[in-house]
Amino acid sequence: MMMTSINAFDRVLKVLAREYAESFLRLILPDTPLRLVGTLENVELALPEERVDFVHRVSWEGEEFLFHIEFQKEHRPDFPQRAFVYSALLTKQLGLPVITVVVYISRRMSPLPSDYRVQVKDLVLNRFEYQVVKLWEYYDEIAAGRWPELAPLLVELAGKPDETVLAREKELILREEDRQKRADLLACAVTIGARYFDKEFLWQFFREEVEIMREATFITDWLDEKLTEGFQKGIRKGFQQGLQSGTLESLSRVLETRFGPLPPMVLARLASLSAEQLASLFSPALTLPDIESFEEVVDKMSPELQPA
Repeated sequence: MMMTSINAFDRVLKVLAREYAESFLRLILPDTPLRLVGTLENVELALPEERVDFVHRVSWEGEEFLFHIEFQKEHRPDFPQRAFVYSALLTKQLGLPVITVVVYISRRMSPLPSDYRVQVKDLVLNRFEYQVVKLWEYYDEIAAGRWPELAPLLVELAGKPDETVLAREKELILREEDRQKRADLLACAVTIGARYFDKEFLWQFFREEVEIMREATFITDWLDEKLTEGFQKGIRKGFQQGLQSGTLESLSRVLETRFGPLPPMVLARLASLSAEQLASLFSPALTLPDIESFEEVVDKMSPELQPA
């Protein structure tokens, strides 16, 4: 199995959090009628090199809050303390109460902490609580189409992903009506898929969606390389096809001028030749006495097309 970098995985999650903030609101707080007001981009805290994942402004009954999402692939022992610090600093810097949510991606059987505690032995003196979402628990709902915008995560949440899971991902993503969002979701799916599938297999699996992915705002290095390579191949192929078609048309006109309408078999043989081969036939077309002599020259170039 091929692996992709953690940074690329983080970028995928940030794309999803930016584009589908309302979906995360409904998933995390389904019974709370919060309304998305806006997004705060690249929020940096007053600590060296500390940047939170995503912060959105939401409102409820006229009161505004900050909706802070942190993604964790796996739990880290220091996260509860960091969540506490992030919440305090966001409240101080932006002057709004904070709803902190941590979204875990990788499956874990043991309980996940949902608070930061200050305690002496068994006595809890202070406690900061935050919301925890175990995204793998929503696998069936995502696969069923309730959260199609989270489809790129299915292979990560599946435990043992296979081609069937990948096919379901693609099916759900292609339902997205917004072309830009569809391009981003496809790029996300390929990026996360590269953690579990061979990249060449992925490239073939998503080959029909290549043109859409060219418009994605999120493209990893290897995907950019494949898209560029595919674009260049497309140009070369188009050029070669155009050249072959033009050369065939010119040669046919010469032959028809000299020998009249060409037999269908002759046209079929000529159509199988490359532009270079066709170009080499202009001299015989202009000098040979009849079409039969010309056919003999063509037969030598394409023996597989000779009559049995």
